[in-house]
Amino acid sequence: MASLPFVMIYLIPAIIATGLAIVMWQRRYYRGGRPFTLLLAAIAWWNLCHALSIADTTFEGTLFWSLLQNVGIVLIGPCWLLIALAYSGEWWRVDRRIRRGIFIPELIALIFALTNNLHYLWWSTVVADTSRPFLWLSVTRGPAFWFHSMYAYLCLATGIIILIRASAQAPPVHRYHSRLMLAAALIPAVGNIAFLSGLKVPWNDDPTPILLLISAALAMYTTMRYQLFDLAPLAEQEVIAGLPDGLIVLDSRGLVAEINQHAPRLLGIQQGRWIGRSLTSLIVNSPFERDLQRLLNTPVSGPSRPVICENSTQAIEVRLRPLQSAAGITTGSLLLIRDVSERIRAEQERARHIAALRLINSIARSANTAQETSTLLKTIAHIIVQEGHWERVAIGLIDNAQHIHVVIDATATGCGRLHDQIISAAAASALIERIQHGRPELINLGELTVEDPLAIALQQEGLQSLLLAPLRHDQHAAGILGLASSETKSMTPTLTELVIAIGELITDALIRIRLYEEVQRADRLKTGFLATVSHELRTPLTTIIGYTDMLRRGVLGDLSPEIQETLHYMRQASLNLMRLISDILEFSRMEAGQLTIDIEPVPVPVIVQNVVGQMQPQIREHQLHLMVNIPPDLPMIQANAGRLEQVLINLLSNAIKFNRPQGLIEIKAETRGEWVRISVRDTGIGIAPADQERIFEEFERVKQKNGQTISGVGLGLAISRRLIQHMGGKIGVESTPGEGSTFFCDLPVVPVSRTIGAQADV
Repeated sequence: MASLPFVMIYLIPAIIATGLAIVMWQRRYYRGGRPFTLLLAAIAWWNLCHALSIADTTFEGTLFWSLLQNVGIVLIGPCWLLIALAYSGEWWRVDRRIRRGIFIPELIALIFALTNNLHYLWWSTVVADTSRPFLWLSVTRGPAFWFHSMYAYLCLATGIIILIRASAQAPPVHRYHSRLMLAAALIPAVGNIAFLSGLKVPWNDDPTPILLLISAALAMYTTMRYQLFDLAPLAEQEVIAGLPDGLIVLDSRGLVAEINQHAPRLLGIQQGRWIGRSLTSLIVNSPFERDLQRLLNTPVSGPSRPVICENSTQAIEVRLRPLQSAAGITTGSLLLIRDVSERIRAEQERARHIAALRLINSIARSANTAQETSTLLKTIAHIIVQEGHWERVAIGLIDNAQHIHVVIDATATGCGRLHDQIISAAAASALIERIQHGRPELINLGELTVEDPLAIALQQEGLQSLLLAPLRHDQHAAGILGLASSETKSMTPTLTELVIAIGELITDALIRIRLYEEVQRADRLKTGFLATVSHELRTPLTTIIGYTDMLRRGVLGDLSPEIQETLHYMRQASLNLMRLISDILEFSRMEAGQLTIDIEPVPVPVIVQNVVGQMQPQIREHQLHLMVNIPPDLPMIQANAGRLEQVLINLLSNAIKFNRPQGLIEIKAETRGEWVRISVRDTGIGIAPADQERIFEEFERVKQKNGQTISGVGLGLAISRRLIQHMGGKIGVESTPGEGSTFFCDLPVVPVSRTIGAQADV
């Protein structure tokens, strides 16, 4: 067997290639694993068939195996091209149909090779060659063979170009194994070219199958040693596939080079093929086309700011980033798409909450400051209209007859047709019935029948939605809040809570205003009653005092000393009663706002002298000591002389009334900046700190240590405070229980210009 050594030259590579193919088959799920397995299987088949053709001693057998080896030969070029695509990262940028279509020309060539005896387009002539130690064939290659060769070299050259570019652009860490892959691709190409050009090898046969095995082994070593086709690329694809965001890789021409499964869904496009197509043409049917086109037409120099694209049901955030090579050259761009619908909805919900809080705050401020029902309801209605979500706001109050008085029907431009109208009969009953359950109810026009009176009313007003909310007090409906819009609205929990809160604010404010109005009415009745009673009592009391004076003067005859003393006490009691009645009348006029005071420059010494002169008899009667300390250069004050005398008489009367026997009273005046302080000090029982503010209230009197109360109605200090306040001053007390009290009043000094003018007039 002279041919045995030559058989073993090809059989051993066939066995080795088969083993390597089995190893790569176990890695077939990695990117590039399948084409590598197919390449090794093709090399094994080529070497095996070549070994069998050498071993066969018949012409027919040698021809059969020589033609059958083309099954492996035609797969070499396409497989190398796919391996180059997988290594360089271009695999996913080529459509799957194109990757499969690479094999079609070679399959056609294979058909021509296997059917050569029918057309002789693969080998034009075939004769036996006996110049070698084994039977071989001398052939003339036909057009089909050269078509196959050109296509195979085209695939091989394309793969080499891809590998050269990948090696040039590879970072330093990947540069070594990229050069090994390039060397693996060049080895069979150089050997085959040398064989076809006539260069012979020692065994005088085609070395290409063996060179291919060496090339595949080197490529396999590179891929397995550096895990090029397993961990890193697989992790890359898993990361891209596992991203919740959409990802689109565009090349420099704007064609889609890579895309994950989420991008079409987020863009709202149902498109089968994406890879290799222009993104600008793919997004024509996207609901976000306008925003995406504007983003894609913007030159990419750096990471773009996120663009929010929205439609009625979805919102996405789109970012465009440039992709640059290791040399800093922009080779494409990366489009990142994120679903931000939930975030946008959360932001919108937060904005609605803030707007609701702002609205409630505005209504609460109005409710706290309003003092009249109509003013309150008008203000609240206009606040809700200005907020913008409702075009009409009406508030009606329900009376005992179950009629609804529409206090306000507010629109953006003024008042609606129902403003200040009364809704009665069936219409009022229907509205009241809708709010009896105590919850807001939203009524849309489309939900009502054509004959429904409410539907007719809404249609006439051009409204689509009406929201009714009860204004409840003590489990009863006190009124109705109506919100209307020309758009169809939907009821949400937020809207429900907002309307309930507004209704409660309105109800609480209405109750407060009604209570305030009732208090005001009761106060007016009290003031009127006091004024009437005091006036009616004053007339007969004046008569009593007059007749008492007539009897004391002896108009009706001389009276005994005992009767004179009795008449004296009667007159004093009558005067005391007259003073009490006068205080009540004075207080009534103040409460009714009928008190007017003319302010003018007043000399304090003159006023104090008049008061002391009037009160001197009482001071002597109680055996008290009086001290007056008034500086001669004291400036004049702005006051009313008569009212100031009234205040000082009241303070001096209290000092006399509450002083101890043989006590001291001091009247003092002093300047304090722009004020003059007039004070009345006594050495009486004093006032507890807790009572020092209370004694200035109406009808309040101080109790003595024994619990008894000094006679009087408790209006003197209250009237004094109001009079001093009317004159622009203030009144107060400083007291220590058991040591006495000092009442003071501060009044403003007359400006120098007025004082000079008054002196010039004199």
